[in-house]
Amino acid sequence: MRRALVTGGRGFIGRHLVRTLRGLGCRAAAIGRSPASDPSDIVLDEASWTPRALGDILEREEPDLIFHLAGSATGTREQLDRANVGTTRAILEALAHTGQKPLLVSAGSAAEYGAAIRDGEPVEETLACAPVSDYGVSKHAQSCAVLRFAEETGHRVIVARVFNPIGAGMPAHLALGSFARQIAASSGGSCCLRVGNLNVQRDMIDVEHAAKVLIDLAFTENACGVVNICSGQAPLLRDLVDCMISSSGRDVSLEVDPARVRPGEIRTIVGSTARLAEFGCLPPPTDFPGVVARIWEAAADSAGPPN
Repeated sequence: MRRALVTGGRGFIGRHLVRTLRGLGCRAAAIGRSPASDPSDIVLDEASWTPRALGDILEREEPDLIFHLAGSATGTREQLDRANVGTTRAILEALAHTGQKPLLVSAGSAAEYGAAIRDGEPVEETLACAPVSDYGVSKHAQSCAVLRFAEETGHRVIVARVFNPIGAGMPAHLALGSFARQIAASSGGSCCLRVGNLNVQRDMIDVEHAAKVLIDLAFTENACGVVNICSGQAPLLRDLVDCMISSSGRDVSLEVDPARVRPGEIRTIVGSTARLAEFGCLPPPTDFPGVVARIWEAAADSAGPPN
């Protein structure tokens, strides 16, 4: 039986990853900061993400696989550096200290590519990264630390550059998650939805597909290095919003919020799936209307009946 550790295992992607691993017969333990309901899960508060504590966990669990998903997409530059780079360095130090050689899958981000992205051109892993946001900078520093560790130690690693996973329960700081919550919180069957620029196309992937792709890569012996986790499909955001409004059955008007508009925003960003195809790990096509309907249903269930 394969044994896996999943940091951030109670997060958006992590929940799906742990469930899928267990469904495949793997023993999967989630490490996170929030209280755990599963007795096999491990709780570490922020101060406890140290090489020593993580080393103790490694020696106890003896994992074959580590999926490192823990981190943060929001916060100050210092907070992002601590959450994304600091936790990663602690894991790398723990691995070096214990001498264990599990496969390490580290979640990167499409934000690492930044200014190197060209409108409408598939983003390949060979592109020289030029992150522009604090989040992108911190994720790129994380990825560089992992790749440097692999080069120095011969450890097998995969840096999974995740584009835009979507699905039920997605965080409120992501566009579709925010829109679903705004509509669900409205009263009287009508709502004014505050949006940014909807005339953009973004590579999006069903979070369940993203979790399965991460596992497929881990189980593929020759998979290593940087790999995009993307669908190669870039729907128009306005079309997805229309799907959500239709699913809600509510009277929704749109209002552009200047705070949500990003100056100089690229219209179309799509990831290259060539490396996924090379490893035989392509995801199935994303059913965008179906996924958007599930996002809405989860938000509505969480909000309760409308006032």
